[in-house]
Amino acid sequence: MLRKQTFETNIYMKLFRWAYIFLMSSLCVTLTVTPFFLAVVSLAIDSQNILPFAISLLFFGPAVGAAMSVADGFKQEHDVAPVRHFFSAYRCLGWRHLLFWLPGWLGSIVAAVDIFFFAKIANGQWMIPFFILLAVSGIGLSINCWYFQLKNPKASIKDIFRISIYYVFRKWYISLLNVLVFLLIPLLMLLKPQFGFIITPSVFIGLIYLNASRLHKDTQTDVSKS
Repeated sequence: MLRKQTFETNIYMKLFRWAYIFLMSSLCVTLTVTPFFLAVVSLAIDSQNILPFAISLLFFGPAVGAAMSVADGFKQEHDVAPVRHFFSAYRCLGWRHLLFWLPGWLGSIVAAVDIFFFAKIANGQWMIPFFILLAVSGIGLSINCWYFQLKNPKASIKDIFRISIYYVFRKWYISLLNVLVFLLIPLLMLLKPQFGFIITPSVFIGLIYLNASRLHKDTQTDVSKS
């Protein structure tokens, strides 16, 4: 005999609820990266505008860290109040998420400037792979830090950085995949703002979270011991 579905357990209502969570999470990300949004809609993609674009990208750290917290809550409970959860995480850990973002942010800026410089000089192209590796390692480190901070809220910053650096190279293939997915977020915001700001941020951040969960089987007990 088929079990009668209630309003709350109806599959269509669940799908609607999940769509709401993803949409509101994306809108929260967009709200907290408003400087980047303003740069996208008001500035041309030109070398003269590198500085305002670079500064606006700083806001991605706290935003992505908070969105990963929403993804974790959704995975654990299969439901979450996205706006409240997002801004609670943003308020409590925003400064840490910003700190963890600095390696990725600085590595990307240094890599972009140096690639632009060495591409113009003789034999300079041989240095380009090194700077790409620098950017990828920096962003991968930031992503790992956000994830391990989420799973180890009481761990020290030193311990978070230590285990994150270890897994950047120990499981480089996961780090590389996460970096590629992460780069799609600002890229789509630049090329397709209607999707990049409204729909895709929470989807890509959710994928990053699920992928990062494969870094370590028990991230809540081993950070301080690694």
